[in-house]
Amino acid sequence: SGVYVTFVIGVVSLNIDSPANRVRFNLVSQPYSSEEEDTLKHKSVQSRPTFQKITPASYQNWLSQPFNKNQVHRYQSFLKNQDLQSVVPEFELFQTARDWQNCHASEYEIPPQEIWNNIVPTLNILKELINDNVIDDFTVTSVYRNSALNRCAKGADSSRHVFNAALDFRIGPEQPIPEELTMIQQTKTNLCQFWVKNGDRLNMGLGVYASGQIHIDSAGYRTWGPDHKSTSSLCITQLLSIRNDKGNLDE
Repeated sequence: SGVYVTFVIGVVSLNIDSPANRVRFNLVSQPYSSEEEDTLKHKSVQSRPTFQKITPASYQNWLSQPFNKNQVHRYQSFLKNQDLQSVVPEFELFQTARDWQNCHASEYEIPPQEIWNNIVPTLNILKELINDNVIDDFTVTSVYRNSALNRCAKGADSSRHVFNAALDFRIGPEQPIPEELTMIQQTKTNLCQFWVKNGDRLNMGLGVYASGQIHIDSAGYRTWGPDHKSTSSLCITQLLSIRNDKGNLDE
């Protein structure tokens, strides 16, 4: 069985709930030919959440300022030269911190040009995670933070966000249901497996938090969990297991 959706012209927000199936997504729909409409009418929505990201009005307003628009164009040109222009939606790439309102800061900010290069290795890690199907349903929530915002958001003084070398993303929706929690946990496991296998090569830092928030950077092969210590990271269990297996084989 499935949930059937008919598309109309305009912006549509749907939240479909049933005991076994819950789907959240936003859609910008457009006119379809009769043939396309017949096809869509018979296309069921799968139980796994699907997100069609729409540029927020807040970003459009911020981008309407000439200085911001010019800087975004230059930054995107820089990323295009690195083949990284489409890894993260533009409006997510410039997100500062989830606490931006409480800190009386801007929701979006472009890092100083002298630190643009710092994000390249981290975006390459994210690109590899996507290409290897380690992550798919995710939302970037924080990239560059200026020092004042970072302090207000309780970030460490040495946070890689201040240097435009880290990004945070959320797996799944902000308020997941039980079925989605299973997907989130599996994605965390997949992330750890990727980190164990590729982290040293990529100089990858991985923070895994209980909420579903993930931190990645390229400032060293390390991992940590909810208390910001390596011992609380579920990735350590996997790493020790692999090393123990290797030790047993060597014996």
